[in-house]
Amino acid sequence: MTTFKKQITINAPKQKVWEIVSDLGSIYKFNPNVNKSYYTTNKTEGIGAARICELQPAGKILETVKNWKEGNGFLLQIEPIEKAPPVKNFSGFFELGKLNADRTIVSVTINYSMKLGVIGHLLNKLIIQSKMEDSIEDLLEGLKIHLEKGVEIKNKHAMQEILKTI
Repeated sequence: MTTFKKQITINAPKQKVWEIVSDLGSIYKFNPNVNKSYYTTNKTEGIGAARICELQPAGKILETVKNWKEGNGFLLQIEPIEKAPPVKNFSGFFELGKLNADRTIVSVTINYSMKLGVIGHLLNKLIIQSKMEDSIEDLLEGLKIHLEKGVEIKNKHAMQEILKTI
């Protein structure tokens, strides 16, 4: 099992951050690695809510809420659908912590196991884990920019251009 945690401090109240991250269908607005996202259930929050994320440059995953702590965080079960790494038992836990009235720490913890035995383990060490860690760092940086600057992040290039102006 591979586990890693990434976090970022955002200059915004915890409730405002929660409003953005808990709107599961709108992750495309701040994650530069998601081209499109949409709900697959009538339920839009809480346990059982689910979304599809169409990834850039290709790929698709299904994310389903398995645990929901209103205002504080949620656990997603992540299922690769197409053009995704050979992983299983894949989950992501989003957690918010209040630093003060106007600052929030956002943490994302990722857990997954590799398919393909020894080959999967090797792929993970050489390529997949670092790509996944980069992807979560991009998600968090995109969330920070989206909340602090009020702009949508269309892709990684656009995010890098915005970062040059900060």
